[in-house]
Amino acid sequence: MKLIQIFTALVLLASLGYAESATTGKKLLKPDSTKKQTKKLPAWMLQDEFTVSTVDGKRIHLLSTKKGFTFDDSKGKVTLLVVWKMDCKSCPKWLEEIEALQQAFPNKVKVVALEMGNTQKKQLEKLVKQKKASGKAVKRIIEKNESNIKAFAKKHHLNFPIISVLSNQGNLAFTMQTLYKYQFNKPRGKAKRGGGLPFTVVFGYEGQTAGITAGISDKKAYKAYIQKLIAHYDKKN
Repeated sequence: MKLIQIFTALVLLASLGYAESATTGKKLLKPDSTKKQTKKLPAWMLQDEFTVSTVDGKRIHLLSTKKGFTFDDSKGKVTLLVVWKMDCKSCPKWLEEIEALQQAFPNKVKVVALEMGNTQKKQLEKLVKQKKASGKAVKRIIEKNESNIKAFAKKHHLNFPIISVLSNQGNLAFTMQTLYKYQFNKPRGKAKRGGGLPFTVVFGYEGQTAGITAGISDKKAYKAYIQKLIAHYDKKN
């Protein structure tokens, strides 16, 4: 990814801001009520098709629509997109619960996690300020972050794909569309800045947005919520 794109991303991410949520899984939007908030994004971020890379080198193809996102192999499944960051204290517990949810409904639930790279963002900003942001220096930071994420996933027994925000152009474009589409820059609950993390978007069988939560939810209640969604879409189909 070109350095100019990295710098653009840092500016945009800084303008959005995000914080760990003090809320406990409050439903934020009604199904299918999201609106694209992408007018301020550079043209190269406005694509409707993405190929993103996970930290373990796998590729995921997805489509951006007015109603949400459609991922590879997501048709006929409820898909959970979990936005988080490594230094979020409540994120590990929530990710473990999401993993358990995926295992409880292996043929009906798909999980994709998006790590916001707060640590690498700070390191890159430091390089920019010091005027040391060469291609090799940026690459080292990104690779180190991916390595840290893989170690984190192993420690917490996470088996779903994890996307790192600044790994490549596709990942970055997908991240920025996600944050703008779901109005991530608006305060949520008691979080003074940003959408609050972890931030979970739930998609129906056809990729339509079914619900959004900021923070963590009660494990049993959230499982029941997902189970009801599955039953709802199975009945429709």
